[in-house]
Amino acid sequence: MIHVVAYDRRAAERDAIRSSLWKKIERLPEEDMEFREAENSSELLSALEERNDPDLLYYEFLKGQTVTELRSLRKRCENALLMLIADAAVSPLEYLKPGIAPDSLLLRPYTKEMLSEINGEFVQTHLDRAEEDDGEKFMVETKSGKVFISYSKIFYFEARDKKLFVRTADEEYPFYGTIDALGATLPAGFRRCHRSYIINVGKISRVAYADNEIEMGDGIFVPVSRRYKKEFREIG
Repeated sequence: MIHVVAYDRRAAERDAIRSSLWKKIERLPEEDMEFREAENSSELLSALEERNDPDLLYYEFLKGQTVTELRSLRKRCENALLMLIADAAVSPLEYLKPGIAPDSLLLRPYTKEMLSEINGEFVQTHLDRAEEDDGEKFMVETKSGKVFISYSKIFYFEARDKKLFVRTADEEYPFYGTIDALGATLPAGFRRCHRSYIINVGKISRVAYADNEIEMGDGIFVPVSRRYKKEFREIG
């Protein structure tokens, strides 16, 4: 369960954040979302009384307001990731103060696509941190020694040239084994999409059925075969 508190005076924006965020979270295996919202300080305090330690905290910062409330929230919710919502016209000098340090920024105006991308990065940061705490990593033996890769950083595994390859955003590591045996050992967030590929479902940006491919973000595409297309209908 990912616990979210969103403080935003605009109801339509809260709805957009909730919808965009859920589209990211619903793809994750065994995850759900608890979303509490507030349009004023009183409702924010009530939401935090119900959930004092949210995982994700959205906070709207207005031009000219003091940082007293925000600094207090930072202390109260010290483990929460903070996304600050502000107009682009608001100077960063107003909110980039000691003791605040937002983890992400949502600057108006923005598009639906921008909101989706920012929320995706926000959720991924939470998952990366949670995984570091859990210590779940995939180990690859290389010539230089063992490499440990957080599962949340893996885009896909590929069977090629009688080897297996694990792909992250910037690196590719070869190792030996079979893709069938590998699939039986991976966490629930990994799914077969092709006889030669197992992908991280949490990395999917979209599924292009007409082109028989899956866009994974960072310019990474993998094929999806006819056999597995049906399994991805709910995602694409």
